Amino acid sequence: MSDEREQVQRRREQASRRRDRDREAWRKRNEAARERQERGVSRALRDRDVSLLDLVDRLLAGGVVIHGEITLAVADVDLVYVGLRALIASVETIERDVGVSLSATGPSLKASAL
Repeated sequence: MSDEREQVQRRREQASRRRDRDREAWRKRNEAARERQERGVSRALRDRDVSLLDLVDRLLAGGVVIHGEITLAVADVDLVYVGLRALIASVETIERDVGVSLSATGPSLKASAL
């Protein structure tokens, strides 16, 4: 009987140490997340004078991909599926990064013709 009690007591002690270790790890992760959030908020407050024009310029220079899917179903039977993929970028960015030529090069579009 005493061996069983000792084993039970050891298991309880091990579980207690494990719980304490897990609590400490959770506390550290929580603290690190809070610090990251505070740094992000302070950076946003510091850089908040970005105009809409600057934002649009950054988006067009880098490009943005919008992806979405909608499925309408009744009684687990798919009736309508709508998929959307849109690339929003400047012509210059697409030509440079994707390698697709989108510029119009007709003779009527030359600067001298206008």
